[in-house]
Amino acid sequence: NANNNWTPLHEQLSLNYSVVGLSGGLPFGNAIASRHPIVEHSNQITQERYTGGSRAMLQCRLGGDHSFVQNRTFAVTHLDHFDEDDRLTQIKEFIPDSNNINILLGDMNALTQDDYSDKYLHDVIIKKRESNGWEQPRFELIHLLTNVWGSEDTFRKINSKLKDTHVVTCSYGTRIDYIFHRPLLNDEWELTECFIVDTRRSTDHNAIVASFERKL
Repeated sequence: NANNNWTPLHEQLSLNYSVVGLSGGLPFGNAIASRHPIVEHSNQITQERYTGGSRAMLQCRLGGDHSFVQNRTFAVTHLDHFDEDDRLTQIKEFIPDSNNINILLGDMNALTQDDYSDKYLHDVIIKKRESNGWEQPRFELIHLLTNVWGSEDTFRKINSKLKDTHVVTCSYGTRIDYIFHRPLLNDEWELTECFIVDTRRSTDHNAIVASFERKL
């Protein structure tokens, strides 16, 4: 049971409030843990079943008196790992642009073109994908989220000059894990840092941390 691993993890981190949303009855899904009460949540599962299985997006709103969490919607998803077209269909079904989601995070299984030099893209990413029979690099999903829907890629905003091995979040030499931010109107808070944490193989991905501070 995935809950047997999830519960001690969030409790040891002193994140005493949590919610889990499974992906269509499969033994995996998404979860959110918080120091603030979770006052409402919903889990949306894709209507279609894909080669990579059903996918879901879990979203919530938090309570408490901390001004950053007030009036914000948080969401997490894990998109298809085989096909960019499927990822695009999934994110459009979840429509974070019109759901007023302020913080969207998760394993998007999608690439950002600015993350890689031409040499790294060819020698590391394209060659590895060719040898494994995987899809070639595509960038439409992140372009949709950032350039069309207006979400901020927090890591790229703070670390605009980092590339190649400095941005890796998975064992395949790419960055596929993200935190996206849509500020509130007249937001009193601003993004101040975002960095990658080496999880030292405690999981197959590195962690992403973003910090926000009240504007002076």
